[in-house]
Amino acid sequence: MDTVIIKIYGPKKFKIKQKQLFLPEIESRKYEDLSETEKQSKRYYLRRFILKASGQERYLPKIDVLEILDKENKEIKYILISEFSIPKLIYGNSLQEVSNKDFEKVISIFIESLSRVGIIIGRNTVANARVSAIHFCKNIILPRDILLQDIISELGKVDINKTVDITTKENKNGGQVFHIYSGTVERVFYDKVVDALRPKNKRKDKGHIEYERDIIKEYNLQNQEVFRYEYRIKKTQTVSRDINKTLKREPRTFVAFKDLFSDNLSKDLLQKSWRDLVQRPENQLALIGPALKFGSLFHIFKKSRNKGGAHSLNNALITYALVCIIKKFGVKELRKLIFSLWDTNHPERLTKKIEKATELTKELPYSDGIAFVDAEIDRYQLITLNLLEKTRYNE
Repeated sequence: MDTVIIKIYGPKKFKIKQKQLFLPEIESRKYEDLSETEKQSKRYYLRRFILKASGQERYLPKIDVLEILDKENKEIKYILISEFSIPKLIYGNSLQEVSNKDFEKVISIFIESLSRVGIIIGRNTVANARVSAIHFCKNIILPRDILLQDIISELGKVDINKTVDITTKENKNGGQVFHIYSGTVERVFYDKVVDALRPKNKRKDKGHIEYERDIIKEYNLQNQEVFRYEYRIKKTQTVSRDINKTLKREPRTFVAFKDLFSDNLSKDLLQKSWRDLVQRPENQLALIGPALKFGSLFHIFKKSRNKGGAHSLNNALITYALVCIIKKFGVKELRKLIFSLWDTNHPERLTKKIEKATELTKELPYSDGIAFVDAEIDRYQLITLNLLEKTRYNE
């Protein structure tokens, strides 16, 4: 886990002693204090107060307070919203990774951090705070003979939706950062070390990062590539859908902060999100090892012949053509090209051909980089200082 957004609904769930630290300064109101325009407002909130506590040497969660109008009960309510990186909160960096056993430590440090700026809040309140967004992340230290640039180049050919133009893909920083946006979730791939050493306006991580740079120097990671995969769930409904399904709970059960530390939740969700990407039929074709040698062609032809059927040779030729096209241009570009020239009323025909091609190429391996990442995500070994020490020693 890394970044999380939690919401704490008042009243009497939190107390703010230093209201002057917010912009604008927090001023509590009652329903009678509102203007007629405010009473008729259809906005989600009336005012937003943002914590501006400068001069903090230690990591401090981002805090906003919303002033909400409850028209039915003619009351003013306040919601505290906190966004923070869980590993940075407890470790000061996000190279180290969080375990479900860190829950009590996270709660204690979160409460202590807010108390430094005059926000008083109880343990149970934080534990039961509602989660509205969460990033599940994994750092993978790459061996010298596998380049992150090659992995990102391979991933650039994948897609996550059958429908054209639903998924958006974006490369940044000369191809070093790759995004896949798809509805209410986002997948991000980049080099954690390179990103940490970039200027603030160019890196993915905009937050507190000084100690992270110290870790990089201490463990000689400046010239070490660390592949980072982030699966970002951005909306409350999607958080409930994904986490409740993983925990085998009712879909509409609200997700509390303490639920994020359930046994194997992070592991199961991250692994599933990765498999949903790489095991889609078209993506399996895109991620086959880069060298389509005669042996690959022989494998496809032999498997098609063994399956038999009147069109076995056609299926073999179509499969090899699809693999070559998708690996070079990506499945999204292939779909755009086909549907710009032929009837779009039956897209399932292309889908069936891709699925057939996947059957004939199932035993062909991933490229070396994708295969390594796939194995590491399956192993799911958390990055700790002890592991970094062993990595440095092995160098």
